[in-house]
Amino acid sequence: MIPVKDIIRKYFEEDSVEISLENKVMRKSIVIDPKKCISCGICVEVCPLKVIRPKTPHPKIDVKRCVFCDHCVEACPVGAVEIIYLVGKVINNYLLIYRVSRNKKLVYNPKRCIMCLVCKKNCPFGVIDVGDGEIKFDMNKCTLCGHCGYLCPCDAIGFEGE
Repeated sequence: MIPVKDIIRKYFEEDSVEISLENKVMRKSIVIDPKKCISCGICVEVCPLKVIRPKTPHPKIDVKRCVFCDHCVEACPVGAVEIIYLVGKVINNYLLIYRVSRNKKLVYNPKRCIMCLVCKKNCPFGVIDVGDGEIKFDMNKCTLCGHCGYLCPCDAIGFEGE
């Protein structure tokens, strides 16, 4: 039998593995398909965190700094940019790996929230605020990138997919 740790290393790049309290492993990756990319530079312009750099022959993404907000995916006129979501779950010592779709809806559970404000401090888009003793989300600014939900230590923030 192969230990779960070795399987994770084999199928997920070690530096991009995120482990949550429920023995879940999530890997997000963003790629630019060189066969589709026309090097128009729109992805570089729309990236709010400026993690996409113009390079020849195709733009280069700093995956470690990317929060997977989907701006570049939606802006690409030829569909060359893709975000890939893989989730692995440990069940009875077996690692199940499956692909999931992008987030479509933020789900906040105030009963689980301990008001640590880790989400507010780390939201790259300034979406989260505190008012009347509870967390508020500005859904006009939210990109549903999932960064706050990943960082939440008590799983008070979750997301529903397509």
